[in-house]
Formats: sequence, C-alpha cells, structure tokens
Amino acid sequence: MNSMQGQAQEDLAEIDRPHSFWQGMWLKFTVMLAIMLIAVAIALWQLIPPNVIPASAPATEFSAERAMQDLKEIAQKPHPIGSVAHTAVREYLVNQLKAMGLQPEVQTTTVVQPGDGGFGIGRVHNVIVRIPGRSSTGAIVIDAHYDAAENGPGASDCGSCVVTALETLRSIRAGAPLNNDVIVVFADGEENGMLGARAFATEHPWMKDVKLTFNFEAGGSRGASILYITSRHNQRLIEEFVKAIPYPRMSSFSPAFWSFFPGAQIGCDLDEYMAKGSAGLGFAYMGDTPAYHTSRDNVNEIDPRSIQHNGSYTLAGLRHFGNLDLKTIIATQNAVYFNILPNVVIHYPEAQILPFTLVVSILFVVVVYFGMRHRQLTIKGMGWGAIAFCFGAIGAVLIDLLVWWTIQQLNPALHVFLIGNYQMYLYEAGLIFLTLALMSAWYTWLFKRFHLHDLALGALLVWMMLMLASSAFMPGASYLFTVPLLFNLLVWGWIFLTDRCFSPNWQTILLLSVAAIPGIVLLLPIQVYYFASWMARFEGLVNLQGQMNIPLMAISMVFTVLLFGLLIPQLAIVRSSFAVTDRFSYREAASTASWLVPGITALIALILFSLATLNSGFSATQPRPNSMAYSLDADRGQASWISRDRHLDAWTTQFFTDKSQRQQVEFGLFPASPGFSAAAPLVNLPAPEVRRLAQENRNGGQQLRLQIVSPRLAPLVQVRLTTPGRIDRMAIDNKPLDLSQWSGSQRQNVQWIYFGLPPQGIELSLELATLQPVQILLKDCSWGLPSIPGKIFRSRPAEMMPAPGHPDYTIVTKKLTF
Repeated sequence: MNSMQGQAQEDLAEIDRPHSFWQGMWLKFTVMLAIMLIAVAIALWQLIPPNVIPASAPATEFSAERAMQDLKEIAQKPHPIGSVAHTAVREYLVNQLKAMGLQPEVQTTTVVQPGDGGFGIGRVHNVIVRIPGRSSTGAIVIDAHYDAAENGPGASDCGSCVVTALETLRSIRAGAPLNNDVIVVFADGEENGMLGARAFATEHPWMKDVKLTFNFEAGGSRGASILYITSRHNQRLIEEFVKAIPYPRMSSFSPAFWSFFPGAQIGCDLDEYMAKGSAGLGFAYMGDTPAYHTSRDNVNEIDPRSIQHNGSYTLAGLRHFGNLDLKTIIATQNAVYFNILPNVVIHYPEAQILPFTLVVSILFVVVVYFGMRHRQLTIKGMGWGAIAFCFGAIGAVLIDLLVWWTIQQLNPALHVFLIGNYQMYLYEAGLIFLTLALMSAWYTWLFKRFHLHDLALGALLVWMMLMLASSAFMPGASYLFTVPLLFNLLVWGWIFLTDRCFSPNWQTILLLSVAAIPGIVLLLPIQVYYFASWMARFEGLVNLQGQMNIPLMAISMVFTVLLFGLLIPQLAIVRSSFAVTDRFSYREAASTASWLVPGITALIALILFSLATLNSGFSATQPRPNSMAYSLDADRGQASWISRDRHLDAWTTQFFTDKSQRQQVEFGLFPASPGFSAAAPLVNLPAPEVRRLAQENRNGGQQLRLQIVSPRLAPLVQVRLTTPGRIDRMAIDNKPLDLSQWSGSQRQNVQWIYFGLPPQGIELSLELATLQPVQILLKDCSWGLPSIPGKIFRSRPAEMMPAPGHPDYTIVTKKLTF
C-alpha cells in the first residue's frame, strides 16, 4: 500500500513539474515586464511639463496663471505682420512695459532677408527694452516674436513666448537687481523669415553687447518645453545651465541632428543672434502639432504648464547667468548632455567621447573573447547575427513605411494639409507595436536556426558600429549608443563569466531588466516627442509642396528597431513564459505558443490603428482644414476661385462645379501645385500700381526709381522682375538686395516678397546694365475673400478651418513694363 502511494506521489510530481516551471517563468516574466514598464513611465514622464504656479504666488516667482491673463489679451485674434490686430498687440506690449516702469522703444526699419532664389523683405516694428545691470559683463537677450500666422490667434506660436518674457520681466523687477544687462526683444516678422530678429541683430547698437540669447518657440499647443538647439562650443554654457534650471529637458541629439541641415534655420530667431556671435539657447514645446498655425492655436487649447516650463527656464536662467561673467560662457568644445530622469541631466565635454568609446569597445572585445573561450559564441555566428539584425531592421522599417503610406492613402481624413494629424500619437504607438511584431516574428524564425548568443551579440555588434560612427560624425548623439551598449555588455560579460550560457535565473532576469532601462529611457523620448514631431513637420512641409502623403513619420521606427536589438534575450524569456514546458528553450519555435508574442503585438497594433482611424474624422474640436482663394488677373479681366486641397468638401464645393478637375494652380504666395480652379465673378478690385519716380540713362544702362503701391492696402506683395539684360543693383527703401553671388542669368529674373506693405507703398531702385526693358509682375495679397455682388456664400462651419499656411486670400495680379 505504501509503495503504491509513493509511486502515485512521484507520478503527480512528474505531472506538476512543467506546471511549476511555467509558473516560475511567468513570475520572472511579470517582474521583467514591470521593470521595463517603469522605464517606459520614466521616459514618458520627461514629456510632462511642471505644474502651474498660481497667481497668488509672490511676485518674485514666475506664475503661468498670471501670464495667461496677458495671453488672453494678446491672442484674441490672428495678428500677422501688417494687420490691425498686429498693431494692437504691439501697443499692448508697450503699455505693459511702461506700467512696469520701463522705457520701451520701437525699432522700425525695413529689413531684407536673403532666401532660396529670392528675398523676403518687410517693414518691422520690434518692441525692445533694456534693464541695465549693476556691473555688467554683457547683455542677455530674451527673444519672443509677437507676430502670428494668418490663420490663428497665435496663443502658442508665439503668444506663449511673449507672455513668458513679460512675466519674467515682472519677476526680475520684483527681485534683486542683476549684475548683467537684460534686453527683451519682442521681435516682429518671425513668421516671414525672422525679419525682426535680423533687424535687431544687424542694425541695433545694443547687439554689440549681447553675449547670450534665450529664444522661445512653439510647434503645437502643449508638452514639455525642451532645449532643442544651442550655439556651438556650448560646454561651459550647458554646465552652467544645468546648475541653474529646476526642470531641464534636454538632449544633445537634437542639435547634432539639425547640424546636418545647416540652411534650415531651425533655431528660428536664435539663428540671427548666433550669426552675430552670441551664445544661444533655444526652447520649444511640440505636443499637439496639428494646432500649429491654425485656429486651434488659441487660449482654450494651450496647456498653461508649457508656459510655466518656459518661465522656469527664463527666470532661473536670468538669475544665474545674470550674475556670471558672460565673457567666460563660450568654451572651446561642445557638450554631450541628456536626461536620465525628468529633472536629472548627465553632461560631459565631447573630449570624453573618445575614452568612453574606447572603454566600451574594449569591453565588447572582452565579452566576445570570453563567449568564444567558453564555446558560447563564434565569430561566424555573431557575424550572421549582425547581418540578420540589419536585414530585419531595414525590412521592418520599410514595412512600416508601406503600412503608414497605405493608411494615409485609404483614409480620406489624412488627405489634408496639417502638421501631423489629430491621432498622431495613436498612429505612432500602432507603428511601434507593428515594429515589435515584425521584429519578434523575424527572431522567432531565427531562433530555430541560430544560437541566442550569436543573435544577441550580433545585434550588439551593430550597436557598436553605430556608436563608433556617431562618435566620429554625430558626437552629440553618441550617448544614445554608448550608454545602453555599456549596460548590456556588462550583463553579457557576467553571463559568460558565471553561467557561461544564457539561462533565465533570477539574477539574469533582474540584470537584463536593469540593462534595458537606459535604452528605453534614452531612446523613447527622442522617438515619440522629438523625432515624431519633426517628421510630422516634414510631412506637412512636403504636403505644402503638393506631394501628399509621404510617410515620413514611419522613419521614427528606426529607434524602435534599435531598441529591439537590446531586447533579444528578453524576447527569448517572454516566449518561454508562454510555453508550458519543463525546461527553458528559446528554440521551441514549432509550438503555437512561440508565435504569441508577434501575434499579440500585431493585434495591439491593429487595435491602435483602428482606434486612430475611427477617431481621425473631423468635428468642432478636430476641424477639417481646407483652402480657398480669389484670384483676379487685372490684365485679362479674369477671376478664379482656387483651392490647393486634394479633395473638395461640403464648404469648398460651393465655389466649384461638379466637373472641376485637379490641375496646376498658384495659390497666394505658393508656387504652382495640384489643386482646383474655376471661373469666378469679376469684382472691381484696384490692381497694384508701379509709379515712375525717376529714370536716367547712363553708360549704356539705366537707373530707375519706382514706387510700388497697393491701392486696396493689401499687406503682402510679391514682385518678379524680368529683363533680357541684367540687373546690377537693386534696393528697397534704400536697403540693398545683395546680388553679388548671383550669376548673370539669375540677375535676369529676380523675385521677392514684401511683408507689411505700408499704405504709402515702397520705393524700388534699379540699376540695369542695358537699355532693354524690365517687366514687373505684381501680385498683392490680402486676407479674406471678397464680397460678390448678388452672391451669398456659406461661411465655414465650426468643424472646418483654413489650412496652416493657407489663409483665405484675395489676390490681384498686374504686369507692367518699363
């Protein structure tokens, strides 16, 4: 009897052993997943701005609640350069500065900004004020542009910047005086090519004293404000900045990335100051990019916490740098810097990149040596592992691009002009899970053919190559590869020195979980906030050129595949957690359970894509953008309705016939691109005029002085000069346009745009090399559609709005010859 009971107990134990192993693996899997989710939370925590300080706080503190009172006055309506509302904002600023006991001045001048194939010119009115320091070593500028885009009240872009400067001034005035001078430049004309900042930087006598500039921007309506750009040789600047700022959010990846686009002026106004030798710090928040340059950029949409974050930079920054010797803040090298926690920053000079890289490279060699010595690794296998990772990564990103392009093609709600889309973060999350599904499926197949050690170390070999490449060519981004690689190599070194092969014991689980934290914390914010926002902007810019639905946002999945390369052993553990077996085997690929990981992640991706698509439609809170313009050719006596939209909607259809076909159209100041055009009723609108003030023939050429006027007081005029001869010199209101780098053929066709055209017009001076005639094509633009006698058109419903960069234009074209 006893023997029978003993045998039964042994049988039960044998049956229960797989179940016990399975329970143990699930517990380890749960702990590992929990640690990695904590890392995800830490990464996303960096994207949350600090809480708002109430208006009841002492005057020496920055209060976003107080700043919001100014914003409600400034951001009541669109106020682009040349508008009546723009003048009202300027007067409000002057009055507020006088109320603080300051003596503001208005710098009024015509400024010329060279551009790609032409010039941007404008009459700007900068509001500037200076607070002298006690023993100044230079001046610190806070630059905030007060003009806004034509389509929205500009609460974020850049009313938030303006009220940040105002509230900071009040706080500084309420506290102890600073040693250094503080200059606040409320710049004009930023939206038209940084005109105001250029005017101050190139013409104002105060610029010679400027040693440091703080500049603020906004690319959405919410989110953490990040230090996204700095001047070169910033090591000392970053060192002092980190000491002073309570809520720093920063990454040297950002300026390193933008260094590959030297002509992009990504620093906005800041670029003008840095070009004149000032050190510079540029800040921006970029959450909710579809609000950018639209009617949603209003006080109801903006998150006051983003303003509070801006204020934490200006107030703490001024109080710190305002008492430093500003002559010492420019170093001889750049810094590498990054957040490891929301308010904790690691920084070191670029000179330390080489020793860090050497240490990690040597560690990699040592780990590989011990892996080979213990017969757990081969050079051939690791090489194939590296090739497999590259192949999988490239394939996954290409599939992401195809899937995102397909979603864009199939969803009409994405066929509009927006910076990003209303469900951008859901789509981004869906692409992340799709990438995880693709990579886990690829490695599920690879586990049957290659050893785990070879696959994992092969991926780390790719990481090391990227570390070496970034250290040499993109040093500010090198930490993204150096730090995660270091942690993972330490774990693999421990594995090869102790167990000598991979096994899912508790020590390995915990070490792998900890090793995953740096990669998640460092890469995730870069992908979902920095890079995704930039790609959304690039997609919008490409759309503005008429190339709809280029799937640039999916490029950000490069960071996901890189992160996956660090998580290959974790995938093996997760797969084994799903398989009920009495042993650990990452090669159990034949069972259905081994495909649960790619299946589950693919299902999550499908759910996220479905939710995003179902909620991507339009409403009063998610208005549909569209475009409409009235264009009158005064020479031909013909008028047209024009839209650059991809599809007509319920509002734009009233201007077109059912048979309207897409064709090449010129909308406002944009070059020709696909759109809709239809005949429109003629409206009696006066055409822009060119009046001859003087003409003189000299040395086989001629000199002309002309006055360009818009009788209907349009604020914008585009001018194109064409001559069979050559334009030697040209000036607007006595401001020369630099043609020294233009070839002879280029000087036969010169174009420019004047923003903020004054009622009296502008004076154009020309020196022509020959007596041949010059043809002048004028196109003046005003905002709003004209009233059509006998016609009543429906107003835009609440669920629609003008597209960013596409206000309702009335355009009158006139061609003259002199």
